[in-house]
Amino acid sequence: MGLEEVNLVAQEIMMTLDNLLLAEKQARLQVFALEEQQYPLAATFEMVRDMEADSAIEEALIRFGFEHHTIDSDAELWISDEYGLMVFLSFTAPDGRYYTYRIVAFDVLGEEEEEIA
Repeated sequence: MGLEEVNLVAQEIMMTLDNLLLAEKQARLQVFALEEQQYPLAATFEMVRDMEADSAIEEALIRFGFEHHTIDSDAELWISDEYGLMVFLSFTAPDGRYYTYRIVAFDVLGEEEEEIA
């Protein structure tokens, strides 16, 4: 896989995640405004928006051939060997900073074939 193609995929993933996170922030503002008037409706709306955002992120990453790996209850990892990219979603770094996502490139050195005995 060429570096140019990997960069294009990383940029498309960043654009998709940024758009989804912006939509989520807008939905949270709507929930905040709604809570003052109808709390049960606001809670339902927030739950539906969260499910939609999670589903859209999952669909986007699966479309590029990423595989999902759960790190812990607060963090997810998506890996694409084809593009040499890892996408970490919603995690707190050791220094305490919170990230909505981080994309990391890596090199695939090779794969050893399993021998069938």
